[in-house]
This record gives sequence, structure tokens and C-alpha cells, in this order.
Amino acid sequence: MNKKSDLDIERERYSKRAKLNKYNSKNSQEKKRNNNLIDAPYIEIYYKSLIRNSKKGFKILEICCGEGKSSGAILENYQDITFADISKNSLDVIKKNYSSFLTKSISFRECNMEFLPFDNETFDIVACAGGLSYGNNKKVLNEIHKVLKQNGIFIGIDSLNENPIYKLNRYIHYLRGNRTKSTLKRMPDRKLLEDYKRKFGITKINYSGKLIWMLYPLSKIIGYKKSKILSDFFDKNLPNWMSFKFIIEAKKISK
Repeated sequence: MNKKSDLDIERERYSKRAKLNKYNSKNSQEKKRNNNLIDAPYIEIYYKSLIRNSKKGFKILEICCGEGKSSGAILENYQDITFADISKNSLDVIKKNYSSFLTKSISFRECNMEFLPFDNETFDIVACAGGLSYGNNKKVLNEIHKVLKQNGIFIGIDSLNENPIYKLNRYIHYLRGNRTKSTLKRMPDRKLLEDYKRKFGITKINYSGKLIWMLYPLSKIIGYKKSKILSDFFDKNLPNWMSFKFIIEAKKISK
């Protein structure tokens, strides 16, 4: 019997979870992100970037969209949308959870983001929330760049793989069988972000959550607002390698 690849393992993992959520009415309800330090970079930076860059007639592709946990801002601000994921079951969950949003201009593609099945320069925006480690970094970067129009923008949020505390936490998840080895190796780092800068040209990066490992539990005591003030202060003054998350805007320009 052939050994399953990490890709097959991840596809099966997310497909099983999505199948459970699809048929469990309690779990299949849309899970919105809340005001807490974990979700803050999504709500305050990533979503706002999607909204700020939306224009009438823009075509947007969300890769590695999963069950659509971070897709609300896309559905609320864009009309011509393509959701792409390797798990058909995950795409089915989006269709169910966001059924009231669906129109003929919203489509779904089951595909590997290393080989996006779209023509060159198709989309104005490509978005990705937490999915970059599920594909070969170089291939994914090139595919994103390929399907974007000139002056198109890649907007992404993901974990940074340099702080030893966060790296240890991910390794523990790997030992528990919640991650595959390839996803650990492909977690984005600042070297990869430099590759995006070289490939795209105009690139803006925000770093977030440098002391979230300490401030998140503290927020349960002092509250979100006070802990967020502290988090913003440390994010501004501590080195970027300590970050938990990064948010990137990379604009494709001719060179």
C-alpha cells in the first residue's frame, strides 16, 4: 500500500471536519471572529484591507478558503468571487453557511493552490487567510502572481514562523497529529516575505501578536481593551521576528 502524502492527509482531515460541520446544524452556523487578541489582526487589518481595496467590478479569488471562516468580508464587499480549496466538503460548507449571499457571479473550484486552474491575469485581488503553508512556497507565490492582473493585489494573513514559542506550539500540534511535517517546514518566515517583495514590487507588511502568548491569557483578567493597548505598544516596539501573525499587501507591478 502506498504511503499517503501530506497533501492527502490534509485533504482528508479538512474534508472530514467539513462533512461533520455540514450535517451538524450547531457547528455549521457561521463562526464569526470576535474581539479578542487572536482575532484582532483579522478584524482590524486583514478585513479592512479587503474592504479598502474593493472596487466595483473587481474579480477576487480566495485560495485555501476552507469553510469560509474568514470569507465574510469578501462576500460583503465583492460580487465577482471565486472560492478555491482542495476540499470539496469545505466548499460545500461555505455554500450552506453563506447561501443568502450566493449569486451567479460567485463560483467554487476544487483545486490545489500549487496549480491554480485559471488563465493568466484573471483576478484583481487574490486573498488567503492562514493557508500559505499548505503548498510549496515558491509554487504558490508564482501561481498567485500569475493569476493576478497588472496592478492586482495579493492580500494575505498568516502565522510567522520565527518566534521559538510559537514554533514550539506548532510542533506540539504536529506531535498530536494535528499538522503534517510539510506544513511545519512551509510555515512562512521573513525570507519568504522578502521573496514576495522581490516578485511583486510594492509590498506592505504588518506584524502582530509579538507577546500574544502572554497577553492573551492576561486579557481574561484585565479585559480586551487594556490588553489590546499593551499588545499594540509591544507590536510597535519589539522586533518583527517575535510576531505571531503578519498581514501582507503585495501589488503586482511591471518591472
